[in-house]
Order: sequence, then C-alpha cells, then structure tokens
Amino acid sequence: MTNSFALDWYFIALILFIGLYCMLVSRSLLRQLIGLEIMSKAGLLAVISSGALTSNLSLAQAVIITMIVIEVVVVAAGLALLAKNFRINKSVDIWNLKGLKG
Repeated sequence: MTNSFALDWYFIALILFIGLYCMLVSRSLLRQLIGLEIMSKAGLLAVISSGALTSNLSLAQAVIITMIVIEVVVVAAGLALLAKNFRINKSVDIWNLKGLKG
C-alpha cells in the first residue's frame, strides 16, 4: 500500500468520525440526517479507494450507484419524519418524537 492510499484511508476515517460525532452530540433530527450523510459519503469514498486499490473500479462504481439510491430513500424517509414531527410538535428535537401515528 502506497503512501497516497494510506492518506486516503486516514481522511476517510476522519470523515467517518466527524459524521459519527455529529450524530452523537446532536438532538436535532436534521443534524442527525446530516451526520448520517457525512458517514455515508465516507463509505462511498472507502468503496472508491478500495476499488482503485484492487484495480476493480467498475465493480466499485456499481456498488456506489446502489449505495446512492439507498441513501436517497433513507434521507427522503428521514425528511418526511422531520416534517411530520415539526408539524405536530413544532420541534425538530429527537426526544420529542411522540404523537406521530395519526
């Protein structure tokens, strides 16, 4: 493994921990979704880096397209939950997720 790939993996780990930190310290549902997006981008970069390392970029691209589609669905569901929670409770606080059934 060359020095460039080692730096890539350190950068990916840094992005992953930034997203994890964002999710752990925030009570806002919007910030939680942003942290999840940051973590998923670190996963995408890891797939790209591993695809380049193994000289199999075509498989990495196929996996990345699948990950992006799944990511869009998760974010859409999270934003729908956020909108309904704000409409009912007038808050985006993660601890105020009550009364969302109706």
